[in-house]
Amino acid sequence: MKLPKKRRKYCPFCKKYTEHKVIIIKSSKKRGALSLGQRRFKEKLKGYGGYPRPKPEKGAKYGVKTTKKTDIRYECTECKKQHPAKEGKRAKKVELV
Repeated sequence: MKLPKKRRKYCPFCKKYTEHKVIIIKSSKKRGALSLGQRRFKEKLKGYGGYPRPKPEKGAKYGVKTTKKTDIRYECTECKKQHPAKEGKRAKKVELV
């Protein structure tokens, strides 16, 4: 999916239509198993089939999605404040053009 780098949108902070920069937020790194409860849960997942949760398998029955929603934000060029986009689109590849 291709998105424009700049777009005229309504800024809720300036309360007028201004030029906005489109930003795609990348997902952060997952934190390790820090707490004791997390370590215990991880041990449970190792040994037995799908216990304590069923294994996610491909197919409509299990509802496993092939893509994730992208986090798109807009940054106002006048006040430099960011606000999120209402639409989080599902796409394999998102690029700014």
